[in-house]
Amino acid sequence: MKDHSAARSKILSATSYELNLLLRGILLPASLAIFFAYVMISIIDVERTGFYNSIPSSIILAIGTIVLVKLLVHTKLEKIEIRRFKFIFISLICWLVGELIYVYYQAYLGIAVPYPSIADIFYLSATVFLSFHLYNILRLKKSILENKAILYLGLIAPIFPIYLLADTIYNYEDYYPNSITEFVVNVSYYVSDAVVIFPCIPIILGLRKNDPFIFHWLLITLSIFVLVAADLGYTFVATINDELLINIEWLWSFVYSIGYLLLTMSILWFSKIKEILEYKKISEVLKSGQASEIDIDNEANESVEFIENSNQILGIMTTVSERAERYIDILFAQCVIQDSDIIKFIGILEERTRKNKRLNIRILLPYEFAQYELSSNNSNLSIQYFERHLDANTITSILDSEFMYIFGSISEDTNSDFRYFVQHVRNEPKLLASIALFERIWLLKKSVDFR
Repeated sequence: MKDHSAARSKILSATSYELNLLLRGILLPASLAIFFAYVMISIIDVERTGFYNSIPSSIILAIGTIVLVKLLVHTKLEKIEIRRFKFIFISLICWLVGELIYVYYQAYLGIAVPYPSIADIFYLSATVFLSFHLYNILRLKKSILENKAILYLGLIAPIFPIYLLADTIYNYEDYYPNSITEFVVNVSYYVSDAVVIFPCIPIILGLRKNDPFIFHWLLITLSIFVLVAADLGYTFVATINDELLINIEWLWSFVYSIGYLLLTMSILWFSKIKEILEYKKISEVLKSGQASEIDIDNEANESVEFIENSNQILGIMTTVSERAERYIDILFAQCVIQDSDIIKFIGILEERTRKNKRLNIRILLPYEFAQYELSSNNSNLSIQYFERHLDANTITSILDSEFMYIFGSISEDTNSDFRYFVQHVRNEPKLLASIALFERIWLLKKSVDFR
């Protein structure tokens, strides 16, 4: 268990350092720079032309898009990660396009407040895509859906946009005597803001405190609060007084910039997590730990037993798991045994957690097992799925961070048949590497799946 804690502590230490660097070295200075930039804009632009107002937010969104492209191209996200974040990516691009159109209206057409305009189509589209993302996350977090009190608290957030929506409809003739387009755009903003902000409170309340691996979810929800506040303030002021909006439009641009900054920081932080938890190199320990080292010379450190066929592995895995007292971590690098045997084995482990309340089991499965929708009502047994190919045809079982068993197969030299084996690993460096590998994959999956 000390090895388990040491591996996790090392990762947490690196992550906490990077998070502190993000907050103090990037987020805080950037926020102050944006604030002083808009103070200068408000002083310089005495005629309120709006020429400079959207430039800072456009720069922030451009930086966010660059980080996004780097994440997509250089980091090579897995399919499940793309599915989790694709709507955020689309939203960011929509906001950037909308902001550039807004800049064009102000800087080149000389329209101080281009509202409504074509840019609003992209702003509203971004909010719609972001809503898809949030409700998808809410669906993943089943514990939130089961907690009705948290969901009811979520209804508090949309109250203000719903009130403004009702006020807009009720006072339609007073507010919009000659502009049905502005009425439609305002109503669209109020409706989209009410929809997008509803999941934010439940998600924030459902977050585990002091967990850097899901900090990007907090940044995303905070950015939504800020952006919705900017939407409501901007549209409401536009409704009641055009002259007032011209005078303080720079202020709403500042609020939008802070929202965009938080969203960009969330993407940057997830990119940093991917870098910290990258397990491609360390996964090579699995490959080096099997066929090449299964020989007589290593029997002093590695106890190896060969098995006639894969059908015996299930029974041996069940027997081995009984040695654990507190923790079992199992990594299915590849499916050495039949899918039905794996499902049966998970059922056996779940029964063990019911009998032994002190036993905690974590299982990592290849993503193709997600089709079986394996889950447990017992909080002591957790299952995650990963897509990255690992260079080993093995199942690694780590018991109490002290014992490790590798179940796998190797190809015969003479034909295409396989020999199956069970390897009891006593090599401490290999044990530590396997523990670190498991922790990296597990924490990365948590940061993706919000669990």
